[in-house]
Amino acid sequence: MKNQSLADRLFQIFIARTDVFGVEDKNGAWRTERGKLTAETVEKHLEGEFTLGVYPFNQKGHIKWVLADLDFKGGQAVYEYMCKKFSQESILMVDTGGKGTHVYAILQPTPLWQIANQIDQMEKELKIRLFPKQREWRTDVIGNFVRLPLGKHQKTGKWSQIVKGDIWTIKPHVTCIHRVYDQFGDGNCLAIDGTVGYCQENLCPHVLKRRS
Repeated sequence: MKNQSLADRLFQIFIARTDVFGVEDKNGAWRTERGKLTAETVEKHLEGEFTLGVYPFNQKGHIKWVLADLDFKGGQAVYEYMCKKFSQESILMVDTGGKGTHVYAILQPTPLWQIANQIDQMEKELKIRLFPKQREWRTDVIGNFVRLPLGKHQKTGKWSQIVKGDIWTIKPHVTCIHRVYDQFGDGNCLAIDGTVGYCQENLCPHVLKRRS
């Protein structure tokens, strides 16, 4: 039951795309799988049967997180930077179980186009790579997967763990005050002519203001 609840929580926070995912087998080899990624699959990840890699954006180009991928332990300065850029209640620092650290900014589902410029700016300031690597969403590109937290690092045998932040109380950062979500999980904009309209770049009040 504990793993089931945790799997549901990980699924809610980290899983954007459910039709393709990465799998690290017991030999430490990664492969891409196409199929149905479910909370039950995440449970097996938590049990160490294999380790999951998850993609940052879904088939509509919406992302749930921005990740600073560090090839070393620690990363307090990056953690503090991310807290200032977003908010501390939206940031998780994760020990991967290998040599590195992942610092996540957890977001409300956000169109990639809406945050791409901010990711570019952060990458220049931090001088490290950020996920998603793509700045423009295309239907024929699935992006690059990253290791899902709290799994077993198959090469080292060590378990990933959360170093800062709380998986149960983390609050996704609100990236747009105008966006609301319908029953299908699609973002709709309250700022378009005073009525609800689908969130899209050519109608976004933030983008139009920036271009004027």
